[in-house]
Amino acid sequence: MAKILIVEDDIQLMEIYSDALMAEGYEIDTADDGEKALNKMIKGGYDLVLLDIILPRINGLEVMEQLKELPPSQNPNKCVIFLTNLDKGEEIEKGLKLGNGYIIKSQITPGDLIREVGLYLSSSSHLSSQ
Repeated sequence: MAKILIVEDDIQLMEIYSDALMAEGYEIDTADDGEKALNKMIKGGYDLVLLDIILPRINGLEVMEQLKELPPSQNPNKCVIFLTNLDKGEEIEKGLKLGNGYIIKSQITPGDLIREVGLYLSSSSHLSSQ
């Protein structure tokens, strides 16, 4: 089953997302700040990363910029989706340049998230198998 990293500093939201995705059988890892996320993402091996933008220490956009400088050497992360409440055009545009997708938290339910994760995982595995 797919391995997912959830990067979220709101512990309640992290638990909601983790519980919903674990119930679907996904293997879940978490980080509650950008520095922890960056360290885990440098190690790599995630099928999907759900990355908030507003985080303690390093924000999600900076995490992705630093990751481009220090990509995982052996086990790259397959897909990074920004999961944030930032809904301005410039943030979305920058997020889509740095990651593979952009989901606005306030516009989705846990059920929507499960569907989106399934879609991203099926499209990223299709991309990586070509």
